[in-house]
Amino acid sequence: MPIFRRLSSEEVAALRARRRGSVDLSEYSDFVRDLAVGEGGELVLSDAEQKRTVKRRLTRAARQMNKDVRYRRSEGNLIRFEVRILES
Repeated sequence: MPIFRRLSSEEVAALRARRRGSVDLSEYSDFVRDLAVGEGGELVLSDAEQKRTVKRRLTRAARQMNKDVRYRRSEGNLIRFEVRILES
């Protein structure tokens, strides 16, 4: 038989915060905000970061500002991109 336990409202709120999409994108947003359309950027990843995850976060942050990013080929722990206009 399983053991049942009631969760407090704080524990439930913590579970909601862990949901997908609740990542703090402020660093990504701050970086993209300072770039004009046509400009680009470069990110150097730490060993603990994955390219796919960082690209997704960067794309989400850009789209919140009605911008888009186009990724350029890069090797190793480097991500290069260009800021573009978000097309509907």
